[in-house]
Amino acid sequence: MKKVLSWVITIFLVASLTLAIGCTKANVTPTTPSSTPTTQSPVATQTSPTPSPTPTEFNPDTNPDKISYDQLEAKFGPVPSPTPGITIGAVFKNLANEFWVALEQGYQNKAKEYGIQVDCQATRSETDLDAQLSILETMIGKGYKGYLLSPLSNENLNSAVAKIKATGLPIVNVNCEFIADADVFVGSMQLDIGRLAGEYIGQKLGGKGKVAIIEGVPGSYTSTCRVSGFKEVIQAKYPGIEIVASQPADYEREKGMNVAMNILTAHPDLDAIYGCNDNMALGAVEALRTVGKLGKVLVIGIDGTKQAYESIAKGELTGTIDQFPMKTGEIAMEVLLRLLGGQHIPRVVSTPIKMIDSSNYQEYMPK
Repeated sequence: MKKVLSWVITIFLVASLTLAIGCTKANVTPTTPSSTPTTQSPVATQTSPTPSPTPTEFNPDTNPDKISYDQLEAKFGPVPSPTPGITIGAVFKNLANEFWVALEQGYQNKAKEYGIQVDCQATRSETDLDAQLSILETMIGKGYKGYLLSPLSNENLNSAVAKIKATGLPIVNVNCEFIADADVFVGSMQLDIGRLAGEYIGQKLGGKGKVAIIEGVPGSYTSTCRVSGFKEVIQAKYPGIEIVASQPADYEREKGMNVAMNILTAHPDLDAIYGCNDNMALGAVEALRTVGKLGKVLVIGIDGTKQAYESIAKGELTGTIDQFPMKTGEIAMEVLLRLLGGQHIPRVVSTPIKMIDSSNYQEYMPK
């Protein structure tokens, strides 16, 4: 009897010990070595890179898949002949700005040359993002064979672009804000424009002086790049130049004049004004005329509009960085026709820019 009882006690003790050990192992969290991947959490999913580009990932100024416009024919041959009579849909920022009028003329020039049609639509201002989206939404399903799009921001046309992409139709994104899911971006490099302006003003002022910047639409890719490129050069190469003010004027002439007046009141000893487009720069010219300082303060604009050239010829506007909008429109239309013809064009096609002032305006002046 004692032996039986001894065996029962022994078995009970062993079983209890085993259970205790098992419970201890189940409740201990194992230490994961730092080199071992952890289970993906929702946070990790959000921060992991995705295959498709997002607006923050794509940048035409820095994208390596790039070709200059003047290398297209050498690499891809002549533009494929389109089906006669097809229609292309085009959406602009607006058609009140001379730059976009010239770009449209470039589209029309090539449409006529290739025997096709182009339907051009635009908003009334460069700040009406919803209106531009509505315009593009109404154009979907109307029989266009491709699209030429110049968005007001990097995101405002995305929902309509997704619908177009689902149909397989090509999209060419044309100067200056970008569309991450477009097939090709055609336009000038905005950082380079800012750098060119910074170099020009830096040299003209001899590396010393006070400069004001009139920005475009706040937060827009175009304005941000043009300002960043300018500051990059001034800060790196011309430390004797002080940027005393940097204020937006939405790319509009009247606002540019008002901003310039305010800056001149605060800084009467200003040496130069850098306007992020010709409209605002010409507004600054009017402000200088009003305060009797026309010709005493450098004024640089961007775009190369006919009015800018005329002002340079009169000795008022110091210079403009020409983006050759009509030429850009022609290039963009031909790129779209190349896509329609089955050619695989690099993601970015860069277009020309040129610093224009009294020394060369006659050579490049729009006719």
